[in-house]
Amino acid sequence: MKKILIIAAHPDDEILGCGGTILKNIKLGNKVNVLYISDGVGGRYDDKSIRKIQDINERKKMAINASKIAKFKIIDFLGLENLELNKYKHNFINNKIFNILKLVRPDVIYTNHPGDNNIDHRITFESTYTACRPNNHFKIKEFLTYEVPSSTDWASPSSTPFLPKKFVDITKFSRIKKKLLNCYKKELRTYPHPRSLKNIDALEIYRGGICGAQKAEAFDIIKIID
Repeated sequence: MKKILIIAAHPDDEILGCGGTILKNIKLGNKVNVLYISDGVGGRYDDKSIRKIQDINERKKMAINASKIAKFKIIDFLGLENLELNKYKHNFINNKIFNILKLVRPDVIYTNHPGDNNIDHRITFESTYTACRPNNHFKIKEFLTYEVPSSTDWASPSSTPFLPKKFVDITKFSRIKKKLLNCYKKELRTYPHPRSLKNIDALEIYRGGICGAQKAEAFDIIKIID
């Protein structure tokens, strides 16, 4: 049994980036845990209004509903300010993640890609990468990044490109993944936005075509230790 930790900048990144892979790993008997770094919606508001607090709590409920359907475990909601992760000291986020890693002791890490358009995604990757340095508490055997529609595909031309080297066949799990996506229905958009169900489905078909599957999710490899 593998212990897997998915570190998501926002609640919904875990399903957008690797929802089918989560379902497949759970079916295989692997233990899947998820850590959320940012509250996911707070950056849309200027102050701590009642509406802001309500939306943050609603986003948590969306994640909890998805976890119940998929049967993954939520380790924590760190609740850091959405689109403001750059205001925290780098060591602060690093240590938060490091303490979770010591607790979970995962074999495999999935997190946001360093070249994403969203600043929270980039900082989540940098802090995860730093927290995963070799140590005496845990040993990460696989470190991978996932793609998030409307962020990875909107990356700046000067950023680190997403060049997938691992593909996971999710053909049998695509239908249930749609149920998970619908847990975050408020975060989905209408076609032809990349975060529409139609475009997400098209991305799965495209990634599947690359690796010879009907549908797949793609991952860039940071490191693998055999």
